Amino acid sequence: MRAPDYAEALIGWRVWCVVATADGLRLGSVIHEELWPRGTELVARCDGGGRHEAPNEECSCGIHAAREPATVWSYLRGRDEPGTVARVLGRVLLWGRVVEHEGGWRASHAYPLDFVATEPELARSLASLQACASR
Repeated sequence: MRAPDYAEALIGWRVWCVVATADGLRLGSVIHEELWPRGTELVARCDGGGRHEAPNEECSCGIHAAREPATVWSYLRGRDEPGTVARVLGRVLLWGRVVEHEGGWRASHAYPLDFVATEPELARSLASLQACASR
């Protein structure tokens, strides 16, 4: 069994799409068509055809997060898929296998820590769905 790269979870910044589904609001990736699970961690996988654990040094796979919020601000704008009701900035816990890069990290496991939303009610709703905090 391989030991984790870090003894404690790292905290990074990312932007999520807020998607209206039949089950209510869900967090989604701004890049990939993937919804984050409620109440449990997201586990990374390589969709690029690689036969390796994610993340991998030779691939861009893994759950991305930035060191600083300014790095991800541009993701607050963009084309939204049907069902997207908003985008939200937040902090994410990263752990397991972690690859560091210039602006942050890619990890094998992640869970939302808290959200910063311009609409406080939206942040509170998301926090209650994910059992984390809103700011």
